[in-house]
Amino acid sequence: MKGNISSVLSISWGKGDPQKDAVSMVYLDAAGRMREHTKIDNLYDPDNLDEFIDLLKRRDPGVIVIGGFSMTTLKLIQRVKEVLQGKHVQVQGEGGNWLQTFDIPVIYINDDVARIYQHSHRAAEEFGSLSSNAKYCVGLARYVQSPLNEFVALGPDITAITFEEDDQHLVS
Repeated sequence: MKGNISSVLSISWGKGDPQKDAVSMVYLDAAGRMREHTKIDNLYDPDNLDEFIDLLKRRDPGVIVIGGFSMTTLKLIQRVKEVLQGKHVQVQGEGGNWLQTFDIPVIYINDDVARIYQHSHRAAEEFGSLSSNAKYCVGLARYVQSPLNEFVALGPDITAITFEEDDQHLVS
């Protein structure tokens, strides 16, 4: 991803177990500061959908990045795209019922840096009260905003990431 992203909404379902894992959402503003964090059980119940849509309206992110630790992440991506396209979401208004849609790109990125960040001393200092999954979301969002800064911020932990000559995008 090239260029600067103004603001990012990062979403993760963690391992994706509906009995154990909540969907974490973290919003970072254009300066990379966390402005909002929330957890919901799923994106199917009307109350949870209302909370998600309210977050989208209130924050108007430039991009949504989704990550996770299992194949259920694909279901989460699909559901977020459905909600953004207005499928299964109707809004009551003066003109009757209409579908709420959003024109926000949804992306999936390599999450090596976010996985290291979520367990780092830096994450514990900055966001000690957040869950591990929410720290992962912060790492995803920061990586989308500035991949090079996040690689540099890893410090000595950067040795945990392997670099393949043909698969690196830091230098062109």
